[in-house]
Formats: sequence, structure tokens, C-alpha cells
Amino acid sequence: MHTFSPYTIEHLQLKELDDDLLNRADNTYLVCWSDELPLGHLWCKAAEGQNNRKRINEVLRPVLTHYLPISAEWEHLLEEGKYSAVSSLLSQKKIIPESDPQQRISVVICTRNRPSAIQNCLLSLTKCADKDVEIIVIDNAPDNNLTELAVAKFPGVKYVQEKRKGLDIARNTGARHASHNIIAYTDDDVLIPSNWIRNIRSCFDDPLTMAVTGLILPAELKTYSQFVFERDWSFNKGYLPRVFDHRYFLDNIDTGVPAWDIGAGANMAFRKEAFQLAGLFDERLDVGASGCSGDSEMWYRILAEGWNCNYYPHLYVYHQHRSTMKELHSQLYHYMRGHISALLVQHENYQHAGDLYRIRKGFPAYYYSRIKSYLRRDSSRDHSGLLKEIKGCIAGWKYYKANQHRKRHDIYPFPEQLLQKVVVSAETIVSVIIPCYNYGRFLKQAIDSVFGQSHQNVEVIVVDDGSDDETPAICQAYGDWIKYVRVERVGLSAARNIGVQFSKGDFVVFLDADDILYESALELNLYYFNFYGDVAFVSGGHQRIDEEGIDLPGITNEAKHENSYWALLQGNYIGMESSIMYRRDLFFHFHFDTSLKSCEDYDLNLRIARIFPVFSHTEVIAYYRIHSGNMSLNKEVMKKTALAVLRTQEKLLLNEEERQAHKAGLENWERFYE
Repeated sequence: MHTFSPYTIEHLQLKELDDDLLNRADNTYLVCWSDELPLGHLWCKAAEGQNNRKRINEVLRPVLTHYLPISAEWEHLLEEGKYSAVSSLLSQKKIIPESDPQQRISVVICTRNRPSAIQNCLLSLTKCADKDVEIIVIDNAPDNNLTELAVAKFPGVKYVQEKRKGLDIARNTGARHASHNIIAYTDDDVLIPSNWIRNIRSCFDDPLTMAVTGLILPAELKTYSQFVFERDWSFNKGYLPRVFDHRYFLDNIDTGVPAWDIGAGANMAFRKEAFQLAGLFDERLDVGASGCSGDSEMWYRILAEGWNCNYYPHLYVYHQHRSTMKELHSQLYHYMRGHISALLVQHENYQHAGDLYRIRKGFPAYYYSRIKSYLRRDSSRDHSGLLKEIKGCIAGWKYYKANQHRKRHDIYPFPEQLLQKVVVSAETIVSVIIPCYNYGRFLKQAIDSVFGQSHQNVEVIVVDDGSDDETPAICQAYGDWIKYVRVERVGLSAARNIGVQFSKGDFVVFLDADDILYESALELNLYYFNFYGDVAFVSGGHQRIDEEGIDLPGITNEAKHENSYWALLQGNYIGMESSIMYRRDLFFHFHFDTSLKSCEDYDLNLRIARIFPVFSHTEVIAYYRIHSGNMSLNKEVMKKTALAVLRTQEKLLLNEEERQAHKAGLENWERFYE
């Protein structure tokens, strides 16, 4: 039987700290702040005679080092306990980013049979200073109408009943009902501070950021189970901001990317585009299904697709932990059950061996260590739920095997703006996106070919995919004339998708770094858009050149207007991706498939042409450089991928004409690469 004395949670400003406040007479969980910025916490146990000044300084030092220049001044003040002076130095820094009013927020709260909890959550949320916010409550498979009645007390809050049970089902329902460009999620057992909406608006200044999480502090520590959860399983991910990018993903991929380190679902937000690029939450995971990890599996996909997930401590909420050990043990069982299921789902999606490594080697080693700790009577961690956790791991494997056939279904809204005809003028902006990996020797020619266009209203976005050649220096020489985006080996498809996120144009062109645009390329394609304003993209012809830029023997370019999808089924008549100009409104309802290492343009264009009209002409738009690094020279890979892409259309064919074209296409690709 544990003897436990509750902890009082006390929030103190740094400027208020002194030795009297630090040396507590009772158990205290002390959270230190600088205005609205949390700096750290300290467990103060009653009557232990600890030097709490030294301990709080150890907590504060890494945070102060991050926010303040290395200085003997604040180090000395800290050692002397002159916290008010340290606070003054910190207050002079602009630490919390400005709130961006352009970021409009939809808040989704998923709940089930907890009307009292949802009422308290809404009460705190509606006290937020920012009122321009959409609040949606998803009532997940309720047993009665009590939640609906509780929500009705809050005018303006949208109530949606989702009859299918499952947290991630409810989250997806919330995403589909959300109107705004940022979708934030919290839980019904969370209390929201008044600055939460404002702080969410401050977190999405970087176009690479697709998801953010924030600090989660305990609302109370009155029971032993609440204490154990906060000490051993805390949602608190620290007091320093952190960017989880594709480099982080690659560094951990061999042993399993620990996506759960990014945060917790009780305090997270996404760009709406994240659900188009990475898909919706996997409904096999989380409460009502496997148990948990629907949030971390979603972050895993975002990182795998080349985007960033950011953690910000200034984005904080308060969570009501489970109050009994029975509830906690059930929670931990489902945590591990969902965690194992999520690792298997991640492996299903991407075939990354690290996910299986974590299951087969990481977890056995972890629990071997936990069992040894238990046998040593180590009291630094509670072991009463150990058997439940291990059973949860086993149950997670069984759950996945039983539900392996259930695939994620991603449903996106139809891009209705594409039903409007385009309007082209001299002011029309065209964004030219140039992905580049170690093609610095060609890059300047590609960029200069854009700036040499007869249509002058252009922007150039170079997405440097981790080059270690002269690419960064070449881009730096152009200064503000181009947008330079650095990512870490995300691959061609992801680099193109990322480029779109940084673009502002009405139209988009993807120019490979080793190719060149014809001087009137943009003007020509805009000319055809002016005549065929209902099409989704316009493509033209191309000319081949060698490594030195000398013309090679000509090829036949084809013109298509009617039956373009039927024509693409028979083969890729669009010989070069750089010859295409897309309406930007296509993205991210459509995007390049990052699982494809070649033929990603063929796949994209098939998917677009199946739904929208497209147009092709024969006038030369771009020069295609033939050299030893061309991906298209690997005929075996190209053939395999082209056939795989074409086969994805098989279930979508509507009539016998399309089926015959598809059959002819499979035969044509076989012959072409032979």
C-alpha cells in the first residue's frame, strides 16, 4: 500500500521567486513562468531539506541558455537567487511569436458520454480572448442526449453527432466539418487558457510546418494515480521549442522514429492541407479501436512525407489525469496496445524496417529492464501496471493482425474553384518550382531561363533537397529574387509538393534543375489557358539537348484536347513534366505521390485528367537535358513503375473504351521499355 500525500500545484512568476517560496512545507508541484511563457517545473517534497534554489536553477538554466545570449551576467544573478533581475532580462526578449490573424482556427473537441467534462472544457475555451474561432464538438456514439444538451448552453458552438464509435473516426468527422485553414484538437478533459487560440495563430509562420503540439500541464495531482502518470508517463515534452523535420525522421528511421515524442493529442493543431497530403487519421487506432497512437501515427506520416511537426511550450493547456489506479492501469494497457498497432500500421504504409525493429528488439529490451528494476524493488518508478502494459503490447499485435484488412480511406472535398474558368492577364503570377539535389552545375541555367521569360510576372522557388554541392551558394547569389527552401532528402515528389506550399502564383510549373524553359514558355501556356479556361493543366512540346546544351535529334510532340484521360491510359503522351502549367488550385487536392521514385508525374496527370479536362499543344515549352544522371535511363525501374501506376487506374475505369485503352497502355509500356 502506497503512502501518498497530494501535491499542490502552484504557478509562480520568475520575478516572484525567493528562498521562502522555494522551500515548501508541503508537497508542491511548482511551475515557473516568465509572464505567459512556461520555463520549467520542480517537484518540491515536504520537509526533505533539499536545496531547492540549486534545483530550480538546474531547471531554468537550459531554458535561459536557449532564450538569452550566453552571459556571465544572468548566470551570476541566477546563482545569487536574484530572480527578478533575471526575469527583467528575459522580458526584454521577444520570445513568443506574433499571432497571425490570417490563420483562421477551427477547434475540434471529441467527446463520449462525458457531459460534465465537455461543459467545463467549453467554458474555458469560450473565455479565450480571440473570438474569431469555429468550435465543433463531435459527440461520438453517445448513449444519451446529455452531451447535446450541455453543448446547447454555448451559443455558436457546432454540435455534430458521429454514430460510429472511435476517437479517430470522430477526429476525421471533425476535420470534414471544419471550415478554416487550421484545425486544432483538444480533449474534453482539458482546460484551455485564455491565450490558447492566439498562440495557435503564432505557430504556423513556416510553410513547412504541417502540425504543431504544445505543453500539457497537470490540472491537479491529488491522487497517487495522477502523481504516477505525471511522473512516469507525462504529456509534458519540455520547455524548449523543437522542430521535428525530415532530418530527424531519417536519423531515427533504422530503429523506429519515436513520433510520440512530438506531443499529445490533447493539444495539437494541423494545417488543413496536412489531411490532403498525408491522409486522415487511421480509424483502426486510438480510443474505441486499438487504444491510442492515432495522433503519433499521423505525425509519422507528416514527417515521412517531408514536412515538419513543431513543438511549442508557449502553446499550453491543462489536463485532468485519471484519478484512480484502476483507470490508470486500463489507460496504460490501451496505450501499449495502440502503440504496437501504430508501429505495424506505419510499417504497412511505408515498409520502414525500424518500426518492426522497435517491436522485436526495442520493446523486449525495454521491458527486460523494467522487470529487473521491479525485482530490485526500485521505487523511482511505479511497477504496478507492468503486467498490464505487457499484455497491452501482445493485444496490440493481435488487434492489428485481426484488422490488417481495414485500410485508411481518405476523402477530400471536391475543389469547386476548378469549375470556374481561369482569367489570364499580364498581372497573372506564375510560380516556377525547381527541385534540386546536387545539380548545381545546371541550376543557374534553369533559374536564368525563368527570369528570361517573355511573361515577366514570375516567382522562382528552389527546393534544395539536401544538396552538398554548390546549390546553396548559387541560390544565395540571387538574394531575394528567388525563394530558397532547404529540406533534407525528402525526394523529388515531396520537394515538388513542398514547393507548392511556398508558392503564391495562380499557376504552377515544375522545372527540373537540369532542364531549361523556352523563352516564351509561360506566355504560350497562358495563351492556351486564355482560350481553354476550363482545363486543369496545359502541356506543350519539348526539345532534347545534351549535357552541353546542344540540340539532339527531334522527337514527335502530340497535341490532345478531347479524351486526354483515354490517351494517357495508352501511354504518357506528355513527354516532359516541365512542359506542363497547372492551375495552383489543383493542389493539394492532388499532389505528387511520395511513394513513387519515378513516373510520379504520369501518376498525377492520370489522376487529374480522369476528372478534369486538360489540353496539350505541340509548341516547344522546355528543353529536356539528356545526361548520365537521368532517372529515365534506368529502364527496368521506369517500366516497373509505369506499369504499377497504370494498374492503379484499373478499378476506376468506367467503360469498355477506357478498359481497352488501359489494356493497350500496359502492352505499350512493355514494348516501349523493351
